[in-house]
Amino acid sequence: MWLCCVLGLVCSPVTNGVEKAWTSPHSLECEATAPVALIPFPQQVKWESGSLNVEGKEPRLTGAVNAMLRTALADYQAGRRQGNGILPVQCKLKQDALPPERAAEGYRLRIGKGGVRLTAATPAGLLNGFQTLRQMLTTAQGKLPYCEITDWPAFRYRGYMQDCGRNFRSVERLKKELALAAQLKVNLFHWHMTDYPAWHVECKSYPRLNAPQHRTRDKNDTYTYEQIREVFAYAAERGITIIPELDMPGHSAYFERAFGFKMHTPQGMKIVGELLDEFCREVPADICPIIHFGADEVRIPNAAEFVDFVTKKLQSHGRTPMQWASSRDLPVGEHSIEQRWGEGADMVAKSIPAGRIKRRAFDSTMGYANLLDPALLVRRYFFMRPCGSAEGDEKKLGSIICIWPDGKVDNKEYIPGMCAMWPAMMAMAERAWKGGGADGDHLPLDMPAATTEAGRAYALFEQRMQRLRNAQFEGESFPVWPESAVKWQLIGPVATADSAKYRDDVIAGRAAKGLAARSAYGANLYFRTRPDTGYLGMFTKVRPGHTVWAVTTIHADKAGKQKFMVGFDAPARSNRRWSGVPQNRTWSQTGTRIWLNGSELENPRTYRLAGQKRHPDNAWNFEAPLDPEEIWWVQDPIEIELRKGNNTFVIEQPYIGEFQSWGVSLIPVKE
Repeated sequence: MWLCCVLGLVCSPVTNGVEKAWTSPHSLECEATAPVALIPFPQQVKWESGSLNVEGKEPRLTGAVNAMLRTALADYQAGRRQGNGILPVQCKLKQDALPPERAAEGYRLRIGKGGVRLTAATPAGLLNGFQTLRQMLTTAQGKLPYCEITDWPAFRYRGYMQDCGRNFRSVERLKKELALAAQLKVNLFHWHMTDYPAWHVECKSYPRLNAPQHRTRDKNDTYTYEQIREVFAYAAERGITIIPELDMPGHSAYFERAFGFKMHTPQGMKIVGELLDEFCREVPADICPIIHFGADEVRIPNAAEFVDFVTKKLQSHGRTPMQWASSRDLPVGEHSIEQRWGEGADMVAKSIPAGRIKRRAFDSTMGYANLLDPALLVRRYFFMRPCGSAEGDEKKLGSIICIWPDGKVDNKEYIPGMCAMWPAMMAMAERAWKGGGADGDHLPLDMPAATTEAGRAYALFEQRMQRLRNAQFEGESFPVWPESAVKWQLIGPVATADSAKYRDDVIAGRAAKGLAARSAYGANLYFRTRPDTGYLGMFTKVRPGHTVWAVTTIHADKAGKQKFMVGFDAPARSNRRWSGVPQNRTWSQTGTRIWLNGSELENPRTYRLAGQKRHPDNAWNFEAPLDPEEIWWVQDPIEIELRKGNNTFVIEQPYIGEFQSWGVSLIPVKE
């Protein structure tokens, strides 16, 4: 017996002007019966009866074993107790292993009585096949299921960006993240190396550019060229291409501090040319074919001249230039790759229409990891389509998720948790590898019911995330918990001034005349986000001065304490706008109240910063480090006493200002 998952991509989400419902690109029955957790889920898989006992056995690669495979095997074996037995894995390069359009990274993986056989047309394909095998080994509980997998990516690149210009990351940490990202078949690292605080790249021609007195953060931290080449080599061994970004002429206040004039001036452009010459000499084109020069968020009188100058300089060194591309940036050069981004409803609220992509492009419009709450970020990458398309081509290159902790971070280990780096990367890797049919733009803000195909697909993806979190990302901050099982009744909105008239009826479960009600799904509810994310959510037209009640029932098999992640607002890790740290014994500075089974609950937390950190206005490049107390999802769960059986929570959530991310998060946490 076996079940078959076959890719069935739909090129357009609209037929005859009617938006189609979101559909999974693979059979959900096949995923639900999978005995292992795989992200991305394969394009085609047949689960067969029988399994291979691998308890205490270690993979032994034979045949077409390349350096990347040896590195992947060493990464798998590192830090784990190795067995004494042997699991033979036959690796074979075969030109016609897959059709030509799928051969670059595709593979076939066969597990049966004869062992494991891995076939691909390229070394990259063999590597991807081994990463699938690795996930199977770590989640199969000692038995590999007999199966046949045929797999390939929908998009050429699946990438992530780290901002090391504003917050320097050590080489050791970058390597650790590259090794983890490779397990998800991520094959691109966008390394943002310079920004307002500093030029963190070694500068031999102008050492003053590295002088501590010209830096505002991480004053003594510089990547030497030897270290840069070391990181490039480490990434290449894991099948990852690095695109370094030297941001110019914007985001370059350090330059003016060092030289006394701006980058786009004649004197500045001369130095810019020398900096690029030096970087290209030190980091050769064979390991660094693309160089990103930023060109974002800046207005200069000689924009076209500057872009043309940098483009020709990079091309003279055999590099392809890359630029940010939105209405706020310099014009994209004719020969540049563009990285699409945006804030607000013009781009963030919708996937890029495929017709808007006229040149080679990466899509970074689903939302920045430092801007959105974790659950919303993961949902967006799961449901929305890279480049607005079911699959990539020579112009639609793929997706890059961006991690911009703009404000100063003292303890850099907080960054992945504050920005939900790993769960968001899993969602990005899933969608950019799998592709997808009809667009799911509307789903991240208003979760589908569990009975719908979209709801079932997301619930199954949550299960895969949790299994891989435990198997391969242990010790990493992972602030996303399964939420699909939570169902709500939303009551309102009503004018906050009138909320007292209805409160008792809502708490008692009585219908109140004149109150609207609707169902909602998911433990994280988004009523209306801040303007920097486009006022997205369930109540996009509602203004401050209104209140919504959210009612849900949590079942407990026995009486006792249950852990919950509870939160109601948190600052964007960029502009810091939000309502502030709650006063002690309260849930927020917005007037949030919670009743459990008719009795009001107090917040049991005690805050060092109680009542502080409120920022109604933007606080760009904030130099006071973000405190963990400001981010509810990086704190420990709250324990709440439940009775046996059903327990009813009523949450009253006022909307006090557009600086507030208006919503509710009440997430049951199971060990």
